[in-house]
Formats: sequence, C-alpha cells, structure tokens
Amino acid sequence: MRLFFPQYQSGKSRFMTWTLVHKMLSISHVFVDCQEDADLIVVSLCDVMDMWKLSGIKKTAKIPILAGGHYAFNYWSVSLLADYVWVGEIFGIIHLKTIEEIAESKHCYYSGKEAPLYSSTFIDWEMIPVCQIERNKAYYLGGVGCRNKCAFCFTSWTHAHQINTPDRIKSAHEIARKNKIHLMTVSNQYENDNASRTKDMLLADYLKRPVSGTLVRCGIEFATCENRKRFGKPLSNEDIFKAIQKTNTDNLTLKLFHITGYEPAEDYERYIDMLCRMFDRVHNNRLIQLEFTNLQYQNYTPLYDERWSINHENYIDIKTTKRWYDRLRAHSARILVGAPSPFNHVACRMGVELSKDKAQLDFWLKMIYRKDKYSKAEFYRALLDTGIFETDKRALNFRTGEILVIKGEGFNGETA
Repeated sequence: MRLFFPQYQSGKSRFMTWTLVHKMLSISHVFVDCQEDADLIVVSLCDVMDMWKLSGIKKTAKIPILAGGHYAFNYWSVSLLADYVWVGEIFGIIHLKTIEEIAESKHCYYSGKEAPLYSSTFIDWEMIPVCQIERNKAYYLGGVGCRNKCAFCFTSWTHAHQINTPDRIKSAHEIARKNKIHLMTVSNQYENDNASRTKDMLLADYLKRPVSGTLVRCGIEFATCENRKRFGKPLSNEDIFKAIQKTNTDNLTLKLFHITGYEPAEDYERYIDMLCRMFDRVHNNRLIQLEFTNLQYQNYTPLYDERWSINHENYIDIKTTKRWYDRLRAHSARILVGAPSPFNHVACRMGVELSKDKAQLDFWLKMIYRKDKYSKAEFYRALLDTGIFETDKRALNFRTGEILVIKGEGFNGETA
C-alpha cells in the first residue's frame, strides 16, 4: 500500500516512535508525501495530547485513517477520529497488504466491530533500529512493560514485560560510539545496560549495587510509606535517605518521581519536612531532582476503580512546588523541583481519554483551550456531568493478549 505518515511530533520520544514505525512499515509499504497519492493515512499516537493532532488530520482526511501507538489501547476514543485502530506492537502489521487485511486482524478495532480484540505483543528485536533524534543523540529500544505492576501505571498494565538482549544493546552502543553519538536505551526499568548514562531503575534495585552513569531516575510515587506499599512501591523513608547518600558515592544525579493528587496536601507537606531533615543529615554533593505529576486515573489500571473518589482539592500546582523548592533550598544547594500539570489539564486528559462518543470528545478537546478559564471545582463538576467516568474498565490478559471489558467496579488486576 501507499501510506501517508505525517511527522507532526516534536518531542524526542515521539520522534523515536515515528522513526521506528516508519522503518518497520517501509519493509512492505511505500510512503508518499501527500494523502492525495496514498491509500491510507497512518498516525502514531504516543500520548492523549496527540488526539488534538489527530482531530486536525481528520478534518482534511479524504482517505481512511489507521491509528496506532501507545495511546491506541484507548481504542474506544481513538475510533471516534480514526477509521481503524491498531492495538499493540507494530510488527504484526508489517506484512498485511491491504486495508481489508488490516481490518480483519484480531489486533485491529473499528467502530461497531464485535469480534474479541487482542493486543499485538510480538516484537522482532533484531529489527529494532538505532533511532537518531538529534545530531549527537539517538534512542534504542531496550524493553517494554515492567515486571513491577504498580496500581497506577498504564504502561505496565498494557504491555507484557519484554526486554532486548544484552548483546543487541551492546552492539547498538558500539554503533553509536563509532559515530560519536550519545545513545539512550529506552526502557521502563534498568535491564543491566551498563553503557547507558541515563538509567531508569526501581529504587530498590538502585540500592543493591554500585551504578555508573550520569543520571538515575527512580519512582517514589507517594508521600506515605503506606500508600507506596499499597500501590506497588514498598519503599521506606530510610530507603529514600540511603539513595540520596548513595549519589555521592556513585557520583551521579538522582531524579525522584512523585505522584500528587491522591493524598491530602498535608501528607506531602510532611514528606517535604522529612526531606529537609534528610538534607540536614547528609551533605549531598550531587544534584537531586524532585519531579511531581498530578494523578490521572487511567483505564486498565487497578487504580481506575477509585476514579469516582477523585478529590480536586488534593491537586497541586507550580505555586506549591515553588514553595517546596524554597524550603528545600534552605537545607541543600543541590536541589531542583519540577512542577506538575495542574488539575484542569489532567481533567482534560481524562476527558479525552475516556470519551465514548463524539459529543464527549468534542467537549473535552475544546476544554483543553479553556483550561485556564475555569476553576478546579468547575472542571471537577465537568468530569462528573459529562459521564466519562462511566467508561467500562479494560484489562489486558497477558497470557492470551485479549483485551477484556470489565463491567462494574472492583477489578483488582487478577485477570491479567
């Protein structure tokens, strides 16, 4: 087929995805520069905000649209703008020759299709390219999914844990070094890739051994030990203190990720107080970065069951993180604090992601432009009034790849 694949992504990870999909589909298909010469428009959706781009493509589309990518697991909302939705990895579509073959696949969804839907889980690791994103930077896929099934993590509940081989990763680094390019291995957790200077790790793994590199990224997630344990990250406050100490020994920067919006603000105030005391106990010579993300209740995750109890008063903004930064700087000169997207933006993300009909989707796409014009309380009311929380829970059966629709509340992840 002749494919039109617009390259609208600006982010580095999005460009990596576009490059990977383009290379894979080039094996059996031809790319053209405009839709007038194409049989099919192809769109890769990395994130819910790409739906805004897809809506623009839809307005001028004269031929069918096939959408895929990480976000496509939310196929019910994607199908409101795309004619066909490919769910899962790209490799299962490479050798399908026609639109009809794609539509008949068990991995493809279109509006009204009643057959069971299965995620495409096969990855041909030998075909993974080194994706150069800048003059001196490149990405390489080291793994998908995660063995640690945190209750809030969309990625770990929509992708079976798979990893590339150490030999292939080593070979990718050798190619990058030969071409004087910095290579970042993309994976949701550390997979013994010693050559990468940036490593995503479970904090428990980071504490077990010396680590080389320039940056280690770990998820703390919640303010209290109780909630960390409850949602899949059983970390003690002492574990956090040991990790901060260890950065001096390893001589690297530590970035710690946190989720706000679930716990009362008082819990995080106590957490920041605790960090201040830690920095009084140890003089950190290396930079500690604290990143905060406001919670989005996402389908497929066990935490989605609690969406009806969302409390907009728990969500923080840049004013809060600026105040925390000022407090922490009084105890450490090597600290940075990142602000989260505010509640109104998170509400828009949930609204688009959970939309079941065009009226809901159009409303929430418009609200993206109006997120600064209404209060948190008004956005909270809109979440309830538009009915997007009534969207049925989905679950991926990791053994078969089937996507199951869970009617009602109370799913705890046992199906997967």
